[in-house]
Amino acid sequence: MSGSAAIELPPVETLTERQLRGADCVLCGTRLSNTTAVDLGTRTVDAHGTAVDWFPRTCTGCAP
Repeated sequence: MSGSAAIELPPVETLTERQLRGADCVLCGTRLSNTTAVDLGTRTVDAHGTAVDWFPRTCTGCAP
């Protein structure tokens, strides 16, 4: 993947439910649609001792 994997994201526990599920930008909180979202690739995060895949999205303004 290009530079997207290098973007440092906020800690998961600080994000809203909408940011966690990709409805809002993970960086600025802007509401996203399928045409305005930029996929940041798969990330693995710890969820209470279990590794889970997470698929964060950002807006075009915050995208690399």
